[in-house]
Amino acid sequence: MTLKTKFRLLLVSALVTVPVIMLAVGVLVSLVYDAVFKTVNGGIPFYASFAYPVMLGLFLCSLLLIALLFSRSIHSLLKRINLLNQTVRELASDEKIPDTLSVYSGDEIGDLIRSVNLLIERTTYRELQLREQEELNKEMMNKLRHDINTPLTAMRLQLFDLEIENPEHANLTWSLSRQIQYISELTTEIRLQSAGTPDSSYILKDRVNLHELLETMVKKWAYLYSIQSVELHYASLNRELNWTSNALWLQRLFDNIFQNALRHSSANIVEVTIQDNVVMIRDNGTGFDAHVSHSGLGLKIIADLSQVLHIAYTLQSDGSGTVYRFMAEAF
Repeated sequence: MTLKTKFRLLLVSALVTVPVIMLAVGVLVSLVYDAVFKTVNGGIPFYASFAYPVMLGLFLCSLLLIALLFSRSIHSLLKRINLLNQTVRELASDEKIPDTLSVYSGDEIGDLIRSVNLLIERTTYRELQLREQEELNKEMMNKLRHDINTPLTAMRLQLFDLEIENPEHANLTWSLSRQIQYISELTTEIRLQSAGTPDSSYILKDRVNLHELLETMVKKWAYLYSIQSVELHYASLNRELNWTSNALWLQRLFDNIFQNALRHSSANIVEVTIQDNVVMIRDNGTGFDAHVSHSGLGLKIIADLSQVLHIAYTLQSDGSGTVYRFMAEAF
């Protein structure tokens, strides 16, 4: 039975019940008075006797009883609506998924409860599926990290032997050693972050001195730039610039820019400067259209990392070169 039909029946019942009860109470009290009390009261008419107020009292009590019965029906409806409201709110929260609700009626509220139960079951299925996928991703990341670290360890040993046998190549071995260490740290950090998306992952932040970070990175890339006949210049006008950030993820951010300048820009000069609170990386390469997607340039990674690290990032590129500017956002 639908809610509309139920309320129509309640309305019709109220319209019919009230006059019927009034008539029945009046007739019943009148008959009792005529049969028992009229002769005792000296033949006083019913409407002038004590029985008339009694009839009115009984009629009011009957009306209150009817109102109570109708209110119980409305209260039952409101109770189910409140239960649905609470269940939907629990489903929308970050707490555990609520249990399915019992359905006791075939009206619209019952249909709504069935729909909510279907939503709960689907959400439960999706959450279990997501957890399984996360576990698989974690297992794959652990295996991948192990597979990466194994050759890295061998490379460290080979570099150690190379450094002993060829001390004249100390700069090369130092640069390669830094790259290997960076890859090892990055795989560890990626494993820690693999449980969430870049937007939601929690990154441990600390005080990072940008001058020290960029100076080390310039030294790390200097050898690769030199063998490609690209000049790499670094100048810091603010050696005390500190950001509350993550040094490893900042390295990943700037590494993508150094790599772009080396591989894609056809530049012969790359300048890295720190002035005021801004880090600027400029090259004199061919440039590109910054508004068009370019596969292989790592621009999506740069934009995503800037967003995650709360860094204001701008990019300008034309035929005279490309300029990246970074500034920590104020909280």
